[in-house]
Amino acid sequence: MEANEEKQIEEALRAYGNRQTFRRKLDRIHADMDRAARFDHSDTDQTRTGLGSAGRVRSLWQAYRPVFAVAAAVAVFTTFATIFSYRSYQTSHQQQQEQYSMLRRDLLTLRQSQNAILQNMNGRVDRLRANPGQVAGSGFMLTADGYFVTNNHIIQDAYSVYVQSPKGEVYKAKIVYTDRGHDLAILQLCDDNAFRPLPPLPYSFDSRPSELGERVFTLGYPREEIVYGEGYLSSGTGYRGDTTAYQVAISVNPGNSGGPLVDEKGDVIGIISGRQNFTEGATFAIKTKYLSQTIKDIPGDSLGGVSLKLNRKNLLPKLPRKQQIKRIQEYVYQVKVFKH
Repeated sequence: MEANEEKQIEEALRAYGNRQTFRRKLDRIHADMDRAARFDHSDTDQTRTGLGSAGRVRSLWQAYRPVFAVAAAVAVFTTFATIFSYRSYQTSHQQQQEQYSMLRRDLLTLRQSQNAILQNMNGRVDRLRANPGQVAGSGFMLTADGYFVTNNHIIQDAYSVYVQSPKGEVYKAKIVYTDRGHDLAILQLCDDNAFRPLPPLPYSFDSRPSELGERVFTLGYPREEIVYGEGYLSSGTGYRGDTTAYQVAISVNPGNSGGPLVDEKGDVIGIISGRQNFTEGATFAIKTKYLSQTIKDIPGDSLGGVSLKLNRKNLLPKLPRKQQIKRIQEYVYQVKVFKH
């Protein structure tokens, strides 16, 4: 502790002790005045007693005026220091929040065609092109029969969610379960009669920790067509040391959120969730371990008694990267959301 700080504390304590002494003396004066009022009925005596008490108060004020001045200064200094510290914390916290952005793509809303989409599912592809929605992101299949994962921040507060395949097929999605803590949302496409089950998933899900420097890639929709990005695992933790996420050196853009993070063998090791602003290639992905945990937390009645299990059979390890991408992209969809 600095000498100036020790001196300030010592002066503050001394001022506090003086105030307590002064308060006790005032209490004794008030007690004397009360006794005088009860037992002395003489006007002269009452006047004399009052003047005596007033003199005592004035005397005490003259004696302790410097103490009060110091105490007031300390109180003012403490108040302003507290206000300054609080405002500094608010500014720092806001700046930290501004350094991290969720990768959702805000789109133009056209209300007239939006209502037509919701009321008439015929010609949904053309209508969805005319009215892309308010928010867009990415997502991918968990099972061939239509269970799907994306980020919670993409579908949060939505009253209607659609997904569009690389071939342009559009399906209405039902929100089965959301996990805000891990920023994950499980959707169901099989609730839409237009959806038909796909061939078995070619990729598997690996919940084991991945190594630093491991080569990884992602697929997503920062624009209306699917985009490939590759890089490497740069940290075993995410933003501000978040242990539920990885940091990866991949350049991504709004719309990539919800896309798969895939290793060289074709295992899904994470889900893209956000990036650090002002730092090129600092992207974050939720670890597959927490996707598995989220799936286990889904109530049984939300799945209609169906057991949702992640694929463990990988068909991609021996394929070159181009072939891996070609196989995986068939299961990566664009997510379009309508909100109030």
